[in-house]
Amino acid sequence: MSVDHVLRLTVRFQVGSYHREADVALPAGSTLADVIPEIVTLVGAPRISRPWQAMTAAGTALDAAVPLHQTQLDHGSVVVLTPRHEASAPVVRDAAEALAESAGEADPAGMAAAGAVAGVAAVLAVGVALLPASQALALATIAALSVLTMRRTTRILAPVAVLLAGLAAAAAVIEAAHPEEVGLPTTVGLAVLTAVGASSTILLFTVMINGLGARMAAGAATVLGMVAVAAGGAFLPAHAAQPGVASSALVLAAGVVLMGQLPGLAMRGAGLRVPRLPTAGQELAVADEVLPDVDSRARCARHLHEGATTGAAGAMIPALILIGAHGGGFAQGLCVATAGAVALHAGRHRQAMAAWSWMAVGLTACVSAAVAAAEPGHPVQWAVALIVAAVGLSAPVWASRVRDLEPTAVVWWERAESLSLAACLPLAAHLAGLFLLIRGLG
Repeated sequence: MSVDHVLRLTVRFQVGSYHREADVALPAGSTLADVIPEIVTLVGAPRISRPWQAMTAAGTALDAAVPLHQTQLDHGSVVVLTPRHEASAPVVRDAAEALAESAGEADPAGMAAAGAVAGVAAVLAVGVALLPASQALALATIAALSVLTMRRTTRILAPVAVLLAGLAAAAAVIEAAHPEEVGLPTTVGLAVLTAVGASSTILLFTVMINGLGARMAAGAATVLGMVAVAAGGAFLPAHAAQPGVASSALVLAAGVVLMGQLPGLAMRGAGLRVPRLPTAGQELAVADEVLPDVDSRARCARHLHEGATTGAAGAMIPALILIGAHGGGFAQGLCVATAGAVALHAGRHRQAMAAWSWMAVGLTACVSAAVAAAEPGHPVQWAVALIVAAVGLSAPVWASRVRDLEPTAVVWWERAESLSLAACLPLAAHLAGLFLLIRGLG
């Protein structure tokens, strides 16, 4: 509120597309209702049939019947004049109207996809009752692919078809084997490899028809690759004495190697290239090449990387659980080395999905290292398990400092990660029986 006899204001008119303002000096004892007609004439604003509504620049309404010195206006204030608009009266909803308004609309696309999956399951159930398992699974695969081809937005059917195709191929191999050969490791390995081949074919087909997104396709391809590596463990000598351990060790070795290669593979898969710098004597034009749709390519690369890390984590976590349950010094050493390599790598990630995927693998490796100490229960193994537990319990204390490490500390961090990665490979090779195989060849 001003105590001066004259207020210097900026009056701004807003009438449809008409916008005009004027700086005026008004008597402090006058009201807006008294001075608005003169200001309208002075500015040449259009005549309107409704009363003028006065408000501040922030939208606070001003009472036109109150003297200016009793309002919140001061020197330099802005008064906006617009035609008055009557606000609609509020309507109080009853209970039924409130519930109807708050209820979200159902997604018909999601319900249709669920119906398609249920239909595939029904086809499989009928096929199992009338046909051999491999033929029933193949029939369900054909049904899923038929619907996916007609309605490519029903992408949930793509992983269903990939899974069913793999099961159909594996069942065909088992059915073709002699009864005494069904339980042999070579038969199981051959069935798994055949399943991977069939699933990969269907996966490639779904990608070609755009029935699967980049993230899901990368995750499925990574899982299939890991399963193929695990199938190789069935043909190693260690599989007979330690079922599943050889396959799990190979999966862990492949996972830690793939961990460092995934960013580059994702970039190349999305078509991204590192900018080239001209060498001595080379034309400068090589540095001016601009990739088309670089934003969409970068998004695709991120989706490929996230999907691949999720798939790798999904394959490595069960392998770690099996290695930890097996127990022993070498199993514990492999779990500790995997935890060091993967957890240190996850701590430097900036993508949430990739960081959590690798961190889940690292934390599972820590728990598996503690579980592996129970067999045979050597004091050194218990000491290692306690150290791993202490590092995990103290994580809230030191984890916040990882982002602010000095460059020299980052170098040692990378060296520790490289050392852990190097330790994983011979430990995994020993558990997989590769050294035993080499000795047998001699």
